Amino acid sequence: MAKMFGTLGAVAIALGLGLGAAQAQTGDFNPANMRCLDFVNGQGASATSKSRADVARLWIMGYLTGNYTGREKLELVDDTDAEQKAIRAILSKCRENPEVTLLTVSEFVASDRGRDIPNTLSNEFNPNTYMCGDYADGLQGSASDVLKADLADVWAFAFVQGFVNTEDPDLMIPVENKSAITGAIASNCAKNREMSYFSLTAAVAPMVSPQ
Repeated sequence: MAKMFGTLGAVAIALGLGLGAAQAQTGDFNPANMRCLDFVNGQGASATSKSRADVARLWIMGYLTGNYTGREKLELVDDTDAEQKAIRAILSKCRENPEVTLLTVSEFVASDRGRDIPNTLSNEFNPNTYMCGDYADGLQGSASDVLKADLADVWAFAFVQGFVNTEDPDLMIPVENKSAITGAIASNCAKNREMSYFSLTAAVAPMVSPQ
């Protein structure tokens, strides 16, 4: 991937979606700067980079979900093994291309063929049952609630990247734009508390475009 995403642009839709303020975040994980080798090396239970690899795993699942949604090929299943099957596909390609970025490999794997996506991920995050109200409250809640909201932001940013890559596979959204994207989700979740986090993110994704 080589084309850089510029200034974030969006249009209003029926729900009144727009760009909002930045959120507190666990960190600016950047798949465009993570080598496949680092992801592979982070798989061991005692690996020093395991925590970063775990965030990368969440990002991958968000990316695949957004990409399949954009191509109308999303298949959500209750199979708990579906996540590991998708991750194995990424790891296999990463081992073949250790110096390639995780973003590039994820786009390749997503475009290869459709894969089942589990309703609930291994960290117990389910974007269809995690409601906007839960997310909005979580941003101001306990440390564990804030952490869950921040991890949801990682998933949402990945979803949007995957979605826009269905239109332009070479378009890369810099991590600097993450706060604007997650801010749009947060401000609209606060106004649409009964929507699922998945539905709200899927509504924002088509509006994200370079300007």
